[in-house]
Amino acid sequence: RALAYRDANDLESASRMLQRAIAIQPQFQAGYFDLGVVFLRLSDFPHALGQFEAGLNVPAAAGPPPDLDLAVRELGAATGLSRSAEAHAILARMLGLAGADSKAVLAELHEAVRLRPDFAEAYNQTGLVHLQAGDDAQAIAAFRQAIQIRPDYADAHANLGATLTPTDAGESVRELQKAVELQPGLLKAQFNLAIAYGSSPRYGPAKEIEQLRKVLAMDANHPRAEFALGKALVRSGKVQEAVPHLERAVKAEPQFGEAQYQLGLALARTGRGEEGAELVRKGRAMVAASQSQQLAALDLAEGKAALARGEYDHAAGVFRRVLREHPGLAEAHYQLGVTLDRRGDHPGAAASYRAALAADPGRQDAQQALARAVEPAPALAADDPQRVAELESYFRERKFSAVQPLLEAYVRELPSSTWGWYALGYSLFAQQKIGESISALAKSLSLDVTNAEAHKVLGRDLMMIGRFDAAQKEFELAEKYDPKSAENPFNLGRLYSIQDLWAPARAAFERAVGRDGAYMEAYDGLGFALEALGEDEGAVAAYRKAIQLNEERKADFAAPYINLAAFYNRAGRTGEALEYARQAIAINAKADRAYFQLARAHERRGELETALDALTKATSLNSRVSSYYYSLATIYRRLGKQQESRDAMETFARLDRESNELEQKRRESLHPARQAGGDRPNE
Repeated sequence: RALAYRDANDLESASRMLQRAIAIQPQFQAGYFDLGVVFLRLSDFPHALGQFEAGLNVPAAAGPPPDLDLAVRELGAATGLSRSAEAHAILARMLGLAGADSKAVLAELHEAVRLRPDFAEAYNQTGLVHLQAGDDAQAIAAFRQAIQIRPDYADAHANLGATLTPTDAGESVRELQKAVELQPGLLKAQFNLAIAYGSSPRYGPAKEIEQLRKVLAMDANHPRAEFALGKALVRSGKVQEAVPHLERAVKAEPQFGEAQYQLGLALARTGRGEEGAELVRKGRAMVAASQSQQLAALDLAEGKAALARGEYDHAAGVFRRVLREHPGLAEAHYQLGVTLDRRGDHPGAAASYRAALAADPGRQDAQQALARAVEPAPALAADDPQRVAELESYFRERKFSAVQPLLEAYVRELPSSTWGWYALGYSLFAQQKIGESISALAKSLSLDVTNAEAHKVLGRDLMMIGRFDAAQKEFELAEKYDPKSAENPFNLGRLYSIQDLWAPARAAFERAVGRDGAYMEAYDGLGFALEALGEDEGAVAAYRKAIQLNEERKADFAAPYINLAAFYNRAGRTGEALEYARQAIAINAKADRAYFQLARAHERRGELETALDALTKATSLNSRVSSYYYSLATIYRRLGKQQESRDAMETFARLDRESNELEQKRRESLHPARQAGGDRPNE
């Protein structure tokens, strides 16, 4: 009724109806924004701002409320906006809720602080926008500015502390402690303080666990705290105690994939293997789907912003990136069509509009755009077999940098050669030019999606940069289009192994050896997966098969010897561990893992000086493995060399911290919208 009155320009009646609707349902977010629009049309600017702010403070459902764009347009055009810093700050928040480009949001916040330089809340909001955009340095600067203006601003201290956790745990703890001191009931600060304790070498898991118990005492219905506590208890070896907390987290948030995954791992370690494996599988699927959806939404926003700026090449690249992972996403197909249309590629635009209609037949915008587009008539280039053979000879000789400019010239001459783009992508991959390789391979696949080799190499690229979910899709497509290849399931097995997904890793390695019974690397991977699943007899048999194949070929594949040495070390059979570690070194004198297993065996036999020599050799070959220094510190301590032990332990702590920070950054790249500013805690 209110909207009908508003459309009829009966604004007083519209106002009464909206106020009744809000009184009946105070959590009805759209009502506040609609009432704000009515007050703007009544020239009541202060009351309009109050309604907009009230709407922003209502816990939002999924997605922006209806007519939010109308509210944004009318507030942006209001005469009172130019004089009110608070209005610009409110408009910035509304733009953010509507999914606008971060630059548009920041422009309003910058205007707010121009009008009111001491506007601490606007600086705090600016920090959150930078954080959302992945610019931690700018976010930190904005939070510090807010605190400089208002030293007692608990929320800014909390946001600064949460942002600093991955890079400066010490300062993070201090800022979050200050936030808690200023506002003890600020739950997100209490929670993020626990996470900071866990990241700090000074405090560690014990303090993290203590703080998380405090959070749960404050709010017993806090699934993220239950999850974090369960995870911390697992890291501390208290797996049985962790399980109930993880179970409560899963019960409270059934779609919380990481909680499902961690619970599965914990159950497997407590002997509930079958139940645990199912939860691991389910959790992993949820995490992958959530990450994929978040990334797609962010990429679509980035592409639309680039399109609005006239950056057509960039926009097209972003939309194609979305479509590689979400080929049925109608919006991405449509936006790509618009981009290609504006760039003058009308045949390509027509193809994109048709794809959008195939995904969503009811899209009228795509139907209208298609009617205006020219029908495409593409033709794939015919490669010259003699030139292809000539260029492929460079690959056999491993002259990847030399062939790159030749291939670049080739695809300039034949831009629709799927082989040319694939070969260029492979040469770039071999040189570890990952971003350029991904672009070239994507071009190859846009011309021929059935190119299994291009999917395989693209999967390797994505695996190298930590995009495991996307890499899995590429390897699966490679296996789909080349079902006889053993290498494609082998790559999947490696990918699963990196993520400790041992059941699917085993299945993938078994497919690989089923297709190629002489695939020694796949047998080695199978052994590792079987060992992780507790199937020791099968693991040893797989390692021995890999060793047999290596010896038959007189190859230099040391991995199965090292893995068998590690197996025997864990079993306490040091004689056999020494035998296989020495064989590995004889095969590859630079195998640092072999020296590490040699050291472990000597240490268990009480031969500390010999163990020390082997560990020193391992660290000289690879100085980036933290576990080597932990063992080194232990041996030095047992030999009475206290200073050397402390030095080694410091190196261990530094490398372990760096490793954790890298993993955190990788995870944050998949979860770019961190939660320093909301009620949900920073994970």
